Amino acid sequence: MPQASTDVQTETNKAVIRRLYEAGWGQGDLSAIEAAFAPEHVLHWHELTPSDQRRTVEEVKRIVVEYRAAFPDLQVTVDNLVAEGNRVAAMVTFAGTHTGTYEGFAPTRRYSRFTDMQIMRLAEGRIVESSLGSGGLRYFFALLDGALFNA
Repeated sequence: MPQASTDVQTETNKAVIRRLYEAGWGQGDLSAIEAAFAPEHVLHWHELTPSDQRRTVEEVKRIVVEYRAAFPDLQVTVDNLVAEGNRVAAMVTFAGTHTGTYEGFAPTRRYSRFTDMQIMRLAEGRIVESSLGSGGLRYFFALLDGALFNA
């Protein structure tokens, strides 16, 4: 009997993550961002100092709005979701044309794409902790300006 409850929770968690990427990132639906993240959310990423790892819902929403402004034709594809217990691993592809300034990067007018890998821990249907395994947006911009190929 406990297995059925666990299966339902696992599928519910996957649905939260799918909505985060498809509606939140993909369509700019900020209510999907609000629904996905717990107030105490912490992001683990090698480029962040420990003091920068806490990400409020408002900060995540700001990032999504700014990113979508820089890539107005953004397409977000959930390639794979794997869940076990209260964790969901996501592989997601972002693709778009860089037509606006983002984090100091001037528009390149180039179309590019990158795949992001993230593992998220949920509690009560909201993300409380996430670990970003890829280079994220900075990697994307390095691809756009050729920095990865000129090193």
